Amino acid sequence: MIQLAAGGPAVVKDNEWMAQRHEFAHRHCVVFKGFVDQPMLKRIPRMLETSQYYGREDVREGGVFAREITMRDDEPLVTAFVLLLNQPRLFKAIAQFTGSKREIRIFEGRCYKRLPNSNHFDSWHNDRVPGRLYGLSINLSQKPVEGGAFQIRNKKTGEILRTIPPSRFGDAHLFRVHRSLEHKVSLIRGTEPRCVYAGWFCGGPDYKGHREMIRKELFAPAVSVPTP
Repeated sequence: MIQLAAGGPAVVKDNEWMAQRHEFAHRHCVVFKGFVDQPMLKRIPRMLETSQYYGREDVREGGVFAREITMRDDEPLVTAFVLLLNQPRLFKAIAQFTGSKREIRIFEGRCYKRLPNSNHFDSWHNDRVPGRLYGLSINLSQKPVEGGAFQIRNKKTGEILRTIPPSRFGDAHLFRVHRSLEHKVSLIRGTEPRCVYAGWFCGGPDYKGHREMIRKELFAPAVSVPTP
């Protein structure tokens, strides 16, 4: 399948690749097990502990639809994922996997946490902003998370197409961004936070070319937040 590594993405087009392609075509969401390789995973916990975060809200016309704490863009872990996820070989693999007819030009994302017993939440929404093609969420939680399941549904009928509970450390799920689809992440319960690196593969003729032009977010001042 597809795996991130320091030397570049590894892509294996085997029987699992074909089965996952079929799954994605029909349910618009698949899980990539072991998406981040082990050498990279060993470095992530320390970077999560020493990084700084700021409060963040996602705002649309109807008001706030999500709230979390987000890692600063200048932290080493964010820089590492920017480099790992913005590689032509990976773009080509994702385009082939999804059957995309539009060229993928960039991955834009963020590292964030949603904490249990807090005001953090996510509600049904659609990530449709000009240029976004596919969403990707990489699980960075080492310990089991209670709640925090990703769901994707048919916007018109409400039919749930896929429910993905918090996966293993280093697994990821890929999902389609389309006007007919909505998704959300359920509330976090228990004691462990849900931590991910997530974002979008972007491209096509309507891509605007800069994250500040396609992300509509309300930022609070950056503050240091200890890892629970």
